[in-house]
Amino acid sequence: MTTAPPAPAATTEEGTAAPAPTLQKDAPATTGSASATDDGNRARRPALSPMFVGMIALVSLGAFESLAVSTAMPVIAASLDGLALYAPAFALTIATSVMGMVLAGRSTDRGTVGPSLLGGVGVFVAGLLLAGLAPSMGVLLVGRALQGLGSGAYIVALYMIVARQYSGRARAGVLAAFSTAWVVPSLVGPLLAGLVVSHLGWRWVFLSVAVLAVPATLMLVSAVRDSARTATTAGEDPAAPPAGGPAARRGALWWAAAASAGVALMSLGTENHSTAGYTMIVLGAVVVLWAAPRLLPRGTLRAGRGLPTVIALRGLVASSFYAAEVFLPLILQQERGFSPARSGIVLTAGAITWALGSLLRSRLTWSSATFLRLGTWLVALAVAGVALLVVPSVPAELTYLAWAAGGLGLGMVFPTLAILVFDLSPTHQQGSNTSSLQVADALSSAFLLALAGIVIAWLVPNMGSYGYLGAFVLAGAVALVAAVIAPRATQTTVG
Repeated sequence: MTTAPPAPAATTEEGTAAPAPTLQKDAPATTGSASATDDGNRARRPALSPMFVGMIALVSLGAFESLAVSTAMPVIAASLDGLALYAPAFALTIATSVMGMVLAGRSTDRGTVGPSLLGGVGVFVAGLLLAGLAPSMGVLLVGRALQGLGSGAYIVALYMIVARQYSGRARAGVLAAFSTAWVVPSLVGPLLAGLVVSHLGWRWVFLSVAVLAVPATLMLVSAVRDSARTATTAGEDPAAPPAGGPAARRGALWWAAAASAGVALMSLGTENHSTAGYTMIVLGAVVVLWAAPRLLPRGTLRAGRGLPTVIALRGLVASSFYAAEVFLPLILQQERGFSPARSGIVLTAGAITWALGSLLRSRLTWSSATFLRLGTWLVALAVAGVALLVVPSVPAELTYLAWAAGGLGLGMVFPTLAILVFDLSPTHQQGSNTSSLQVADALSSAFLLALAGIVIAWLVPNMGSYGYLGAFVLAGAVALVAAVIAPRATQTTVG
């Protein structure tokens, strides 16, 4: 019998270390580098500093690459005679991103964002170049895998730059800008990708992003240089290794690899509505459920007060919103007669209000608890609202209002959760906890999308439009759980 790899200590579901510090009624945390006293210690960052521009550029490029590839992939697969490998081209990227997130979390915990940022962007660019120059679909898949690995790493590094270089309302403002950086690509990305494919060829969808990523990264050199110094002034040893030692870190990588494999199986299974596909989904789900507790803070699965609930909320809110978003255009086009352009306007409304919600989060002085309560209930109401589309007598125009409300709620929730992770984490655990935030998002979304896909495949052929209700009920139930447990994120653990 083989021995399972050791679970990472200190921050895992089955660990033995004490839980991370928690907040009482949104009082400033006193254990992490994000405490209120940091506001007086850190220099005010110019709004349009090279560091800020570089971060926004990288987020925007990552968003554009994700959206553009979705638009161009049919042409790419046909050109490389690889239609049979269409689904793996997306599944591999999702799976390897989990590995990148975990690697970056452990690396940034050791005091500097340099390896995760520069290494992550380097691997991302290498993947773009390999995909852009690929002579076959097999080579393109390798490039896509590298893109996921690199993007997973550098997004964690960017959040760590925000944690260490900004504080207070400035930090909330940067996180709001991150959300906005997704809006423009979501509006123009698919159209721009189509123009690039038509006039320059599909290879430039990858190569153009690779060219632009290099100067964006160079703008962040000062942040890389300052990261260890910032950790030192926060009262932590930037060279201190994460709790648990090398064995725990190696164990975390094994569990990350297992979770990545599970996500890949589930993603591939959703593309194959047969016994083989369902088997892949079940096996992948078992692997994800087995590995996830070892990659998330202890108490996450039972929504323990403070940090565990923060991580759980990210997974619950993200997965419920994304699952509804995936099937919303489907029901609008197939059951309500919307054109692709008109259904796209619905999603655009959500993207715009997402940015608005993030802006409100950075401008208003409400407590984190208030933002979480309001935001999670808005998402839950949005999912319930779009679920009503299965009833023919319900006006389809309700969708615009419902989805705009959901985007507004998501824009409030996501920056708040990121801020709470910074506040609730000591400096030497900010990296792994930020990584956990991203991992919870990826694993939960893949898991719920796979389940919803099975429900749709089973019910729609027999129930017509009412069959979609199964997927929306799943998403709505998850959103409701998030709204109910949201207050626990800012409560102190008793004892």
